[in-house]
Amino acid sequence: MALKCCNLVADFDINDRCIISISVNSSTETQNICEDEILVGPTICTVSVTGYASNSIHVGCPARANVSVPWMRRQDCEGKVYFIFSGEGNSSIVGDVKGMASIHRKSGREYTVVSASSSSGPATIYTKDTQVDGFGLTYSGDPYSFSTTEEGVKFNRIIDIGPATWSLQSFNLNMQPGQLPTASYSFVFQIEE
Repeated sequence: MALKCCNLVADFDINDRCIISISVNSSTETQNICEDEILVGPTICTVSVTGYASNSIHVGCPARANVSVPWMRRQDCEGKVYFIFSGEGNSSIVGDVKGMASIHRKSGREYTVVSASSSSGPATIYTKDTQVDGFGLTYSGDPYSFSTTEEGVKFNRIIDIGPATWSLQSFNLNMQPGQLPTASYSFVFQIEE
């Protein structure tokens, strides 16, 4: 199957969302059993999507939120892989995310985070803020809002690749002053033959 390798980004079908970038990567798991015998396993696909979280420029200090959703992976005798939800995942929020994200259950851990670099000169601004850790996250911004419940982390496919439902692996919200906030997602699914 030969695909046209160079295409115009403006022609890419992304279902009317403000998407900045999409990256699709797949890998087939193989094992060398004997000298010439190779066991071919499932092909797992990861889709990374970044879009604008809001159409309002962020004013204030930098802020961010993230969550990593754990999945147990099980395979049946026919080679189909099942991604089994195994918890809401570790999450954190740094700074004021303007109500776009909230942690479900706080861990009680809060601490100071600092980001400083003099590579642009001694007058460069540095940030110092509080990070709150916890479990689970609700995100209410664009392009795809969610809550880390078993059903909340299953998404209808964004582009015409793979099965109808994708599983959210990780999410990052990044809010920089003077810029539109961005939301980055990582999805996983099996590509079946």
